[in-house]
Amino acid sequence: MSDDIAIATTSISVDNTQGFFIDNYLVIERIGSEIAEIRKIAATPVSDTDITIEAMKFAHKDGTQVQKIAFNQRKFYRANAETGTYVVLGTKDIEVDRPEGTFYEDTLGTSSHWYKCTYYNSTTGVETSLDDAVACQAAESEHYTALSDIRKQAGFEEAFGIKDETISDYRDESENEFEATVVSIYTIPLSPKPKIVRQIINLLAAGNLLIKEYGMEADIEISKSGQRMLDRAYALIDKIVKGELKLVDDDGNELGLKNSATIASTSNVYGTKDNKGELYNIGDENFSFKDPDNPRS
Repeated sequence: MSDDIAIATTSISVDNTQGFFIDNYLVIERIGSEIAEIRKIAATPVSDTDITIEAMKFAHKDGTQVQKIAFNQRKFYRANAETGTYVVLGTKDIEVDRPEGTFYEDTLGTSSHWYKCTYYNSTTGVETSLDDAVACQAAESEHYTALSDIRKQAGFEEAFGIKDETISDYRDESENEFEATVVSIYTIPLSPKPKIVRQIINLLAAGNLLIKEYGMEADIEISKSGQRMLDRAYALIDKIVKGELKLVDDDGNELGLKNSATIASTSNVYGTKDNKGELYNIGDENFSFKDPDNPRS
């Protein structure tokens, strides 16, 4: 764009309107920006620089990127098997402000379902081929957090050189570490997934990402920032283990704890027999001193 524009503006100025026509869709701002938005051209441009569009949702600065896109929505499909029959679940406007893409929640889906997505133009009715869409299983729903959230925690939203595969490895490592720590208290995997756990995984993954990708010698301040994230994550985990921090669902209901073994101290009366008194018991197992006066015996 060649001028600043305010919220609700219905006309923008660009360097060249060639190739822009009525009902075309435009992305204002770079895809992934928090204020990126899709607007439809309301009239075929009559000048070389001015375009009439739908009212803007956000204000934008001079020099903002404007690009034409062929589609403004995505359609979501589900099947019971990868090669099964895909049934449409719903249609959503493309969320150009989300770096990870358009979010769709299938409340009836499970990790065994398969999904496909197509692009759709709600004005022309044109849709990309479902056969060409890549099928994927709902494994992402098994994780505590999204890769984009870890990127944001680490400040790597625009660090395109760091691949999602790398961040996924750090997420897996963090989730395994967290679950190994709380497995004696809660049933793993946690369901539903508490928001505080999402925060912990973000801190662990982002902290390790900052430290290991940069290293202490590469950038001391960034590594220190990563260490502070780890310290915060471990402090939260410690509170969970000690029972000082309870895990709750979105409605504020506490997640049930595992049935723990009862540990009780009993007899401290010593007899003359070999069994000098029961020290403690866990369930059906009894532990006794042979000689309380000499516990090592």
